[in-house]
Amino acid sequence: MANVTDNPNVLEATDYPNMLDELNKALELLEEIQKGLNDYLEKKRLFFPRFFFLSNDELLEILSETKDPLRVQPHLKKCFEGINKLQFVGSDLTITKMISAEGEEVSFVMPVKPLDARGMVEQWLVQVEHQMIVSMRDVILRCIKDYATTARKDWVLKWPGQVIICADSIFWTADVSEALQKGVLPNYLATCNRQIDEIVGIVRGRLDPGNRITLGALIVISVHARDVVDNLIKLKTASVHDFNWISQMRYYMEGGRVKVKMITTDIRYGYEYLGNTRYFRK
Repeated sequence: MANVTDNPNVLEATDYPNMLDELNKALELLEEIQKGLNDYLEKKRLFFPRFFFLSNDELLEILSETKDPLRVQPHLKKCFEGINKLQFVGSDLTITKMISAEGEEVSFVMPVKPLDARGMVEQWLVQVEHQMIVSMRDVILRCIKDYATTARKDWVLKWPGQVIICADSIFWTADVSEALQKGVLPNYLATCNRQIDEIVGIVRGRLDPGNRITLGALIVISVHARDVVDNLIKLKTASVHDFNWISQMRYYMEGGRVKVKMITTDIRYGYEYLGNTRYFRK
């Protein structure tokens, strides 16, 4: 290239000695470097599989700034659906919370210290992933316990949106099962209507944006749950083993873990943080 700069005439520039051999060697070296780079990035992705959601350029940007954990922030959304950013505290940049795009915060059970990973970004991100699961499980358990001691109208405003949706689905499943066993499903339908009216009344008042989104999602799910109960009554469902009931998506708390069941399907709740969004997915 220095020769081309000195002699920009195309005939003279291309008459450079052994140009074809030099270019072929450069191409071979470039392919070898590219293969080595891909192998390196593959190892990082296998250690932290969520890196597969990032392009090579994005992953290289993260790995090239290993001394500054804050450089990971712009790429968190692609690795974690609900985590928009992490809260870094102190000079050692300890991670104490995950924060959604709507500003909802969920504290970690145990803080994560990125600097302890000594530049291995994938290592402390694995810890963040673990704390996300552990923290969501912990907050759901505390939310369920709190339900018995707190008025429902206060309870729905006290916890993260995803947690409210999950816990309320667990209580709905338990209540419908109990009503079927006791043969009082029509009475529970009245309870469903009363709970919906109560939430609608709260929504009509003053709320911060986060709580309004949570209650909006809760109303949609509650209306669907009410309609399911109404349909069970019309079909004269009288057993928890009836297909009309087991064909519904049901949430259970078993052994300290949330399980989701439908017909013969029985899966564990993933505890993936989804944030506080209008589009809660089950």
